[in-house]
Amino acid sequence: MLGSRIVDRSGRSIGSVQDVVVRRDDDGYTVLGLVLGRSAFAGRLGFGDSLEPPTPWRHVLAWLRRHERYVRWEDVVSVETGRVTIAVDHDSLPRHWHQQA
Repeated sequence: MLGSRIVDRSGRSIGSVQDVVVRRDDDGYTVLGLVLGRSAFAGRLGFGDSLEPPTPWRHVLAWLRRHERYVRWEDVVSVETGRVTIAVDHDSLPRHWHQQA
């Protein structure tokens, strides 16, 4: 799924899957959503939800994440080879993912 093109409900290609957000449960893992954009470098370093980067890196990592958007797994309509279709428009997607209780 990583690298797959994401298409919103209007049919517009809005980026590619950069990361998959999962939560570990007692008996496995649950997919929470997808990170889309041009690069997920900052997120892969662990800076996202509640982990704040050190002050000198804050602006650099924010710049790296400027195109990043988050798609909730509930909004994924279909997953095909090289393509993920979502049920929402790009403009309604949050910029970053946040851990859900």
